Amino acid sequence: MHPPPERPGRRRLLVGAAAAVLLPGCATQRFEPPPAGNLSAVAPRVGQQWRYAEIDLYRGMQRSELTARCVESGAQGIRIALAESDGKPRDDEIWADASRIVQEPSYDITQHFEQPVPMLPIPLAAGVSSRTSTWYRTQASPDFPLWWGDWLVAPGWQRLRVPAGEFLALRVDRTIRFRHPDIWRDDCRRWDSAWYVPELRRWAMREWTGQWLMPDGPQRTVVYEDRVRWELLDWRTG
Repeated sequence: MHPPPERPGRRRLLVGAAAAVLLPGCATQRFEPPPAGNLSAVAPRVGQQWRYAEIDLYRGMQRSELTARCVESGAQGIRIALAESDGKPRDDEIWADASRIVQEPSYDITQHFEQPVPMLPIPLAAGVSSRTSTWYRTQASPDFPLWWGDWLVAPGWQRLRVPAGEFLALRVDRTIRFRHPDIWRDDCRRWDSAWYVPELRRWAMREWTGQWLMPDGPQRTVVYEDRVRWELLDWRTG
């Protein structure tokens, strides 16, 4: 993920620590050789399940625990049901296929895209990039489409450690510009990074943040969104 920039001293500290031992919730700074064979994203099986810690990166605290469970998977698409540890449901993820999402509930407002948005590169390889320009709608304003511009790039494979274990993951970075339903938010931007593990059929870690400008004068105040990370705690193959 690109912003906010790290202080040089802190960056040197993290790189030094990664060289000695891969800390939980961290990926190696260097890129690794890819796994053997021709890889492609594979749809999850019904019953497959992943449990994540949801972490507020500003405070460095876990704010929730989230379970994602595949309840539909087939030619008509994929549905992932999300629920918090107390059983409270969140909106479902709906995917057109293993790589492209149609309904995205991860941010502040659930979005339904008119055109499926790539979450993974096709093919599943380092160096692949894509650009998507589409519209999305929200439940509150279903008749009011809003613009979404998404640039995806997969810089390479990284060794990743999360509470569920250590994995070789393809890092996928997305830079997003969009229009928010709140008319007082100008020049909205998000940065979203995911570390996708082929054998899990899902990411082992994902984090995002964003910012927007308040139209309050010539200088315009920068307002920051949440900074959130999901770290895999465990998973079931279904």
